[in-house]
Amino acid sequence: MAITRQIIFIAKRDCIEELKTLLSATIKDSKKEDGCLMYQVFQTKNNPVEFITIDSWENEDALNKHYESEHYLHFLNNFKQYNAHIEPFELELL
Repeated sequence: MAITRQIIFIAKRDCIEELKTLLSATIKDSKKEDGCLMYQVFQTKNNPVEFITIDSWENEDALNKHYESEHYLHFLNNFKQYNAHIEPFELELL
């Protein structure tokens, strides 16, 4: 069963570009992973500190492998210094 998530990141006001760069760097490698159905990152136009990631994976195993990937671990080890708030949601297709 596919797993789809939406994650909202709120950048610290003085770290918008740094978080944007870090998020952007994860897109290409994540899309190449086995089991990745979708991986998109958006920056909201009316609130530039807000970024939204929407990703979808074939199953829990694919998502768990993503969590172990080098590019995800790099992101995980670096985003907190630029991020003020995070809200993850698991989505259900209707």
